[in-house]
Amino acid sequence: MKKLFTSVMMLLFATSFAFAQDEALVRFVDAAGNVYADGSVIDVTEGKDDGWGGMEFSTGLYVENVSGEEIYVGSDYEIVSIPNGSFQFCFPKTCTNKTQKGSYTTDQGVLETDAKKDLQAEWFPDPEAYGTCTVIIQINIYTYNAITRKYNLDEHGPKVTVNMIYKDPASVKNLENEVKAVARYNAAGQQISGEQQGLNIVKLDNGKAVKVVNK
Repeated sequence: MKKLFTSVMMLLFATSFAFAQDEALVRFVDAAGNVYADGSVIDVTEGKDDGWGGMEFSTGLYVENVSGEEIYVGSDYEIVSIPNGSFQFCFPKTCTNKTQKGSYTTDQGVLETDAKKDLQAEWFPDPEAYGTCTVIIQINIYTYNAITRKYNLDEHGPKVTVNMIYKDPASVKNLENEVKAVARYNAAGQQISGEQQGLNIVKLDNGKAVKVVNK
């Protein structure tokens, strides 16, 4: 009986430890606090004036530390498509601008306890040069060796895909004439009466549903 009790306790401990190991240390959220699960695909269809006469399409994403302690983070991102312009990524410390497809790794830095840090990840398309910029972003967790002053990858965190879509207004008008929205839902799956800030899930009359992020 004593051996059985010991075995059961060891099994419960191992299960609890494994569960704790699987808990996310960081997560993707937007400015309103909506959470984007690992593997999410996000469509950004609304841009804004970049202040220089051009357009800017932001991912609108932040990284939130939910580990309960200060951690070191960085990111891998892959530009799957970029028809024109440049993609800027400013996380966690240094800003970089890329104009070509490819896989890139950022620097590393501290993310304070319970902090929510803006990725500042934006596509700046060329004027009236329409298309879709697609980027896959993954957050990584690091350890820091004070002796060597080097960061070492500890584990991979959540990953999302963002499609920043700059449509020709003329083609958008034609599409609206062909396909209409029949229902809208927020990130929690609750039906809403109209567009709202953050994630909107739009059900179309052709049976499809699209995700739209409104700023």
